[in-house]
Amino acid sequence: MALAALLLTAQPIAFAQQPDPSQFPTISEVIRQAGHSLSDAEAAYLDAEQQLQIQWVSPLYQVVALAGPEGGVPDADTQAAIRAELEKILALDPNAGPTPPPQYQRLRELAVGQRQALRRAAQAWLTALQAGDPDWRQRGTADAQVAQQQLEAWAAEMVALYPPPQPPESTAQNQP
Repeated sequence: MALAALLLTAQPIAFAQQPDPSQFPTISEVIRQAGHSLSDAEAAYLDAEQQLQIQWVSPLYQVVALAGPEGGVPDADTQAAIRAELEKILALDPNAGPTPPPQYQRLRELAVGQRQALRRAAQAWLTALQAGDPDWRQRGTADAQVAQQQLEAWAAEMVALYPPPQPPESTAQNQP
């Protein structure tokens, strides 16, 4: 998620259409397919949190796509579209979301922290864009980096809770 935010401040990249979240399995499906068991409450929480994250990421993808590879202030129509996407982010409540099962409290704290940082970054981008700042993409960089750090900590927490399956050792490696 924060990767999209950081891409605003990194080297320009050409983006295709935003990915369709319905084409991906839910996080609970991925965890279960990896051989871990989840209660219904755990699965419901993780899947609801995933949908909430999509609400934050989708406008970011659009901002990145609309901003394009060129620096400076975009034309009026593009600027209006970017502002609309940033305003979608600002309308979201970073503290909203399902109540986590006790073992997911740390995940919730990290997700909320990430969304708070993304909201601050979006506010900085919007303020700079509205002011005609040609370096608007650079504003909010520190908060976008905080969001990325929160995402990385969240991922590390998930790996600690649900370690990825280890590939079986090759029989050829076990031969003398």
